Amino acid sequence: MEGVPGVRAALVRAAVVAVLQTGGLVLLAAGLAHALGRIVAGGSPLSMLALAAVGALVRAAAGALGEVLAARDARRSEDALRSALLERLASSPAAVEAAGGTGPAAVLATTRLHDLGPALATYLPALAQTLVVPPVLLLVLAGTDLLSAVLVAVTLPLVPVFMVLVGKYTADQTSAAARALDRIAGHVAELVRGLPVLTGLGRAADQAAALEELGARHRTTTTATLRLAFLSALVLELIATLSVALVAVTVGIRLVEGDVGLAVGLTALLLAPEAFAPLRALGQAFHANADAGQAAGEARAVLAAPAAAPRPAVEADDPRGAAVTVTDLAVTHPGRAVPALPPTSLTVSPGELVALAGPSGSGKSTLLAALAGSLAPSAAVAGSLAGVPASVAVVPQHPRTVGETVADELRLHALVSRDDPLDAVVAEAFVVEALARVGGTELAGRRCTTLSPGELQRVAVARALVRVRRGASLLLLDEPTAHLDGVATALVAGVLAGLRGTVTTVLVTHDPVLASLADRTVRLAGTGTAARPTTAPAPSPAPVMAVQQASPTTAAPVTSAGSLSWPRAALTRAVAAGTLTALAGVALTGLSGWLILRAAEMPPILTLLVATAGVRGFGLARALLRWWERLTAHDAALRLAETTRVRVWAALARQGIAAERTPGSALGRVVGDVGLLQDLSVRVLTPPAVAGAAVLVTTGALALVEPTAAAGVLAVLAVGVAVVWALHRRVDAGIARTEAELRVTALRETATLLDGAADLRVHGAQGVVVAEVEALAGRQAAAARVGVRAGALSGGVVSLASGLAAVVGAGLGWAAGMTGPVVAVLALAPLALAEPLAGLVGALQRRGAWADARARVESVLTAPVAADQVHPAPAPTPVTELGTSDLTAGWPGGPDVLREVSLVADREGWLVVRGPSGAGKSTLLATLLAALRPRSGRYDLAGVDTATLTGDDIRAAMAWLPQEAHVFASSIRANLAVAGPRGTVTEPQMRGALAAAGLGPLVDGLPAGLDTPVGAGGTALSGGERRRLAAARVLLADRDVVLLDEPTAHLDPPTAAALVRDLRTALAGRVVVCVTHDDSIAAPGDRELRLDRQLAPV
Repeated sequence: MEGVPGVRAALVRAAVVAVLQTGGLVLLAAGLAHALGRIVAGGSPLSMLALAAVGALVRAAAGALGEVLAARDARRSEDALRSALLERLASSPAAVEAAGGTGPAAVLATTRLHDLGPALATYLPALAQTLVVPPVLLLVLAGTDLLSAVLVAVTLPLVPVFMVLVGKYTADQTSAAARALDRIAGHVAELVRGLPVLTGLGRAADQAAALEELGARHRTTTTATLRLAFLSALVLELIATLSVALVAVTVGIRLVEGDVGLAVGLTALLLAPEAFAPLRALGQAFHANADAGQAAGEARAVLAAPAAAPRPAVEADDPRGAAVTVTDLAVTHPGRAVPALPPTSLTVSPGELVALAGPSGSGKSTLLAALAGSLAPSAAVAGSLAGVPASVAVVPQHPRTVGETVADELRLHALVSRDDPLDAVVAEAFVVEALARVGGTELAGRRCTTLSPGELQRVAVARALVRVRRGASLLLLDEPTAHLDGVATALVAGVLAGLRGTVTTVLVTHDPVLASLADRTVRLAGTGTAARPTTAPAPSPAPVMAVQQASPTTAAPVTSAGSLSWPRAALTRAVAAGTLTALAGVALTGLSGWLILRAAEMPPILTLLVATAGVRGFGLARALLRWWERLTAHDAALRLAETTRVRVWAALARQGIAAERTPGSALGRVVGDVGLLQDLSVRVLTPPAVAGAAVLVTTGALALVEPTAAAGVLAVLAVGVAVVWALHRRVDAGIARTEAELRVTALRETATLLDGAADLRVHGAQGVVVAEVEALAGRQAAAARVGVRAGALSGGVVSLASGLAAVVGAGLGWAAGMTGPVVAVLALAPLALAEPLAGLVGALQRRGAWADARARVESVLTAPVAADQVHPAPAPTPVTELGTSDLTAGWPGGPDVLREVSLVADREGWLVVRGPSGAGKSTLLATLLAALRPRSGRYDLAGVDTATLTGDDIRAAMAWLPQEAHVFASSIRANLAVAGPRGTVTEPQMRGALAAAGLGPLVDGLPAGLDTPVGAGGTALSGGERRRLAAARVLLADRDVVLLDEPTAHLDPPTAAALVRDLRTALAGRVVVCVTHDDSIAAPGDRELRLDRQLAPV
């Protein structure tokens, strides 16, 4: 825990509490021992029982106080470290890279650091008690019974020796388990971003196998760590048990011989195991501490990473109003022999609008990234910049949003002052104005996750306008109209025209309308290889098919993926092991008391042999059973998490393009909720059954000896449990229940923040979002404090109940005239029930959060998807045509988007679909892919009604190039390999597809060839190169039907024309449906479908 803030002060407070608990323990043990001694001697035990009751009260109160203080101190330490980490991750891409990427960074800052608080809250008190309790009890034992003190002192040092040896070995195992969880987080984040790609290639379901493999690896490494950690606890338990058994036997023999008094012997017997209890608790806390220590160490490593992204030297103190000057700027990405931006010099005068032109891959986007200060951390940069202002407005090629709604997103970038109400009013006016200028007023209340790429681009332009209105003097735009129709493009052109002369603007565009607005155009020649055409130029388009409108209709039927599946066999084993462990502890404690008091009667030594053997046997059994219990409980939880994680991904894959695809949302479900379910299941599912069985069996056995005393014990324990149950039922009705859900929300929001951090950083808005996430952490802390107080109070109640049950058992047994050994059993057996009852307290404390996590996971598993026929028809093959007749379709819960659409596509020519943004083009593609089913009308595939086919069979005939085709953070080879089942796509096939897409010469010129890394999101490639790589992936899928969504977006006209020609050659003889705003794509022989603007928006 080195470097964690506030640990030393927390340890001092925990030590003070440990002293108080030890005092209460000594009073309880001495009171019970002397009460039993007086019973045997024929005297009244009431005064000593009262002393024992006071000791129980002091111990319970100190324990509750210590738990509250420990939780408070742990939370402060966790918050301080997380706050520093979050600030660094949001402001530095190098820090995110050091953490392993967006997914692992978000998990580290939330899920893993959230474990730091509970770990400190258990580890620090255990450490403090280890430092305080054994020395104090040894002194008390030495003053009570020197021989018992010597026996404990001799065996006690063996415990830390084993702890150190095991700790050194488990460090690597813990690190491996943490790395496995990081791989899952990173994999999930990438999978969700690329879900449209995987859906379009028919490979979404296949990724479940990879996720299952990662989950199995995580379960295996975690189980190996747990097995060793629990084996360590087993060894510690055996040492403690054998030591206590040795004390019990020696005390018993000396009692028989009359060398020691009964009260002294009983005091030694009760205090001896308590000397080992802190060390056992420390061993149990070791695994949690190891996980938390690993997380804290990684957090410190991230904080030590370089804070600044690479950028050229900036040579201006006050650049406002000065010319922006670029001097010999060059940028090279790792693994690329050719610079992404060759040495470039450029000067942009104040208020000037300069357009950057050049072929795809010539470095236009890289130059804008350098001006914005957002180059990748791994980039090598040379040259210098001058005149770049502190406040810049940027429209990136691929915008990322953080706000819940469009209006929220724009408010974030407006940087509203929290201390100035008037500033908020002004900023709101800027937001309304910016949306109106891009024709997006109706988008204000829309959730950002529902925006089409064209709508998202308009929001990005509006964001930049807000920044300009807030004082930005440099505007950078990268393909702002790549996905826009003519009307929206004209609005953006009007915006730029209105800013000419007032804002320095650098524009990258292939749109001639925008390019014509530039004061001058600078052409970047680049050093890359452009796409090479393989066919002749495409002539003019063909006639157009019409689209009719109709009235709304009822939605098509839906189905779901099912609910959670529980590992019942593993849970049954865990309950059985826990119950046997608790009963072994009860038998050990009760039999030890009987042995001591029976020995005080000085019987023949042979009469005690069976009891001494039983003490040893139950001691060994308890240690072995506890090891089995912990292992089986965690194994059940890990198996539940492993299977649930895969099923959640499968449910997302079934939803396909209809699923919410933000990495934050996916991490929240696949990692956050599933991890929470795993963690809570260990603490919620088995402890109630274990506690119930242990209490009933124990009181039932006591009833055979003395029914009244057994009833009294059961009544006290029942009252304690009832108080705890009522307390947590009341707490669950308040904010405490939301604490676990807020943990998952924090993971989702942190992942969303880091995913959109690049856009936030260029506008200086990351601090606003960090503050919002911190506020979320504050709400979680408030909820946690309520839960901790309730848990501490509940623990105190249970501790008091078990102590009072011992007092009641002894008193009623004495009143009933029971012998001393029997009274000892009635008094000591209830004390052993404190451990299973403490587990019950934890279960009640967490049950509400567990139920909520389960409900959230099941909501994903039961989310509706397009229904399949119970007995589907055989899939047609080959598919030579598709068509719709009077097709009406829409998204679940929404209005009709397409109404009475009729179309035909076959192998004779492409079907080119055109229409303004929001006209239903994406809805049409979703329906063709069977992500949506027709609400009315008919959709045929090769003459077969698709209503009789499964969605998987329909998608198996198709390959889809999405509008924003994600490039996975891997190599070129790995990105191409996803086009087919694992290991089936060969290198010659890859190179052929790259050549057909115009990337062959580029890849051939790379030092690492197909193994060249492309960076997160393909940042090492230009926008055009990413587009052509996505096209090559589609070609490799080798399907009868190919759906192309804006295939020429982000490409310059020559490259776009070359790609279309290459695609026409490569896709000859296939059914092709192409959605586009590009008027030049259609060719003679094609069909054209125009969608009406009056249709409902997507």
